[in-house]
Amino acid sequence: MISPPKEYMRRIKPFSFLTEDELNILVENLDVEAYEKGTAIVRKGKQSNYIFLVFSGVVGLYDDDTLIDTVSKGEIFGILSAITGNPFSLSAVAMDDTICYRIKKEAFKKVFESNPKFSAFFSTFINRRFRSFTNLLKETEGAFQEEIYLTRVKEIVSKEPVVCKPDTTVEEAAKVMLERNVGSIVVVENGRPIGILTDHDLKKVLISGDKAAKVTEFMNSPVISVDEEQPVFEAYLTLINKGINYIVVVGDEGVKKVRGVITSKDILTQFEPSSSLIALYRKIRKANTIDELKNHLVGIRKAVAGLAIKGVHFYELSRMITSVYDSTVVSVIKIVEEEFKQKGIDLPDYVWIHVGSSGRKEQIIATDQDNCLIHDGDGEVMLEFAERVNEVLDYIGIPKCTANYMASNPKWNLTLDEWKDNFDRWFDSLTGENIRYLSVFLDLRPIYGDQKLYLALIDHVKKSVTNQAIRFLALDATSIEPPIGFFGIKGLEKGLDIKLYGIYPIANGVRVLALDNKILDTTNTKERIEILRDMGVLSEERAREILESYEFLQELRLKHQSISVSAGREGDNVIRLDDIDRIHAYVLKEALKIVSSFQNFIRGKYRIEGGF
Repeated sequence: MISPPKEYMRRIKPFSFLTEDELNILVENLDVEAYEKGTAIVRKGKQSNYIFLVFSGVVGLYDDDTLIDTVSKGEIFGILSAITGNPFSLSAVAMDDTICYRIKKEAFKKVFESNPKFSAFFSTFINRRFRSFTNLLKETEGAFQEEIYLTRVKEIVSKEPVVCKPDTTVEEAAKVMLERNVGSIVVVENGRPIGILTDHDLKKVLISGDKAAKVTEFMNSPVISVDEEQPVFEAYLTLINKGINYIVVVGDEGVKKVRGVITSKDILTQFEPSSSLIALYRKIRKANTIDELKNHLVGIRKAVAGLAIKGVHFYELSRMITSVYDSTVVSVIKIVEEEFKQKGIDLPDYVWIHVGSSGRKEQIIATDQDNCLIHDGDGEVMLEFAERVNEVLDYIGIPKCTANYMASNPKWNLTLDEWKDNFDRWFDSLTGENIRYLSVFLDLRPIYGDQKLYLALIDHVKKSVTNQAIRFLALDATSIEPPIGFFGIKGLEKGLDIKLYGIYPIANGVRVLALDNKILDTTNTKERIEILRDMGVLSEERAREILESYEFLQELRLKHQSISVSAGREGDNVIRLDDIDRIHAYVLKEALKIVSSFQNFIRGKYRIEGGF
């Protein structure tokens, strides 16, 4: 039995966005058509007077004899042709006995042009602007956005920057600061900041008594800055982590000209005093005991889960989560360092490193430990130290890695020379095990300790990379393909691991391109994609599609885990059809198609079609 068109349509986004009058326009210009299996509904290169809403059956979209996509119940085709007036770019063929509602395109265009949400829905989806697409869904569902976590730094810069030249005297600079009623002045050269002089620095001048000195003698340099497009929350974390009160705002793309200066007070006025995430983050920074950290971390997980459910985007939220976990790990390390000091044990120079999702700054709620250690001293002492750190992290709520990629494992607690030997061996002998090790340890990110050890290792890795290793890593990155079949996503009813089939292929493929182009000190997937785009390795369109797809997949995973955490359960990466609505399932299919296209790009670039 065929449902009444209006009742059927009002249950389906984006028709649910329409007013009663707009729905009536479509229904009045609608008919029903049945197609037997194998019937061509519209042929490629032909015009049609309709857009088609599938009521039952499956329609295949073909480019000549190649099946490009399938459309099933509740899905629409013919939109682009109706909007642009161009002929169909693909043929539509009934793959099963099919019933479609046919809406006259003149009526569709009239509603399309009159309802901004309705038109935005199709425009963002056609252009694969998944963030805009999901924003629209959240808006229509009444989802609340935590604006403070999305607010950009430039939005809270209230004054023009107060600047001076390097040859300005301190007295002249102080007069300008007094006249402009500001607590700092930025020293610029060719429009770029080279230092900042603050009220605190003027106290040093009073003690020395040298008002005629150049500002360069008393300014703070190099400048700690934040890009104007960064979230306010990130600027706040920088202020705390650097122990400063002023931060310079820069912009104008690569030029990095001064846009203004903001203070911790400017930022804190943006936050509600009761903001749970900020309050808990500050408590973690001040925690002196292991039990305090444990209690606070539970609160952080719940706060982050709440923000994810309310709609904060993955790229913004992952930065917050990473900062929270980094701060927690550093607090644990310092506590354990003090324990060893009290025992009279001196620790050699070392650097604590994160790998995996933490190394890429892409941690979400259901995360475990992935770390290693580079040291310059007694291996037994550093193993004992790492074992204690890993135990404490597990106790406070960051579980141990089941695969044992931890600094407590003697294999991953090594001197600099031993780490160099590891990478040389992995690059020279490309076994399955060594490929796996490279995939893990090419995302090294230093968290705490002597950065020189880390930098020395990165320099060595850049010199050790071989073309053969890149090809083997490319093969590995394309070996697990998204399960897209004729009739949609295979196995979605029982559950699809979106980390395995969507997130990993993108992260791994991008890492291959980064390694090939010596981008090793940047580990974040989004940042790597942007650098590769700017270098011309990825086209603007491909980079945008990968970024949109990656964020959608990560957000789907994050929200899924957040719901579990809020309910007191452990989160996982398996998405089932019952977990998402039809529209999100449709976007998921599009995102996985982008993943598949990216894998084909990698295969072609490194000539690995069908293996070696």
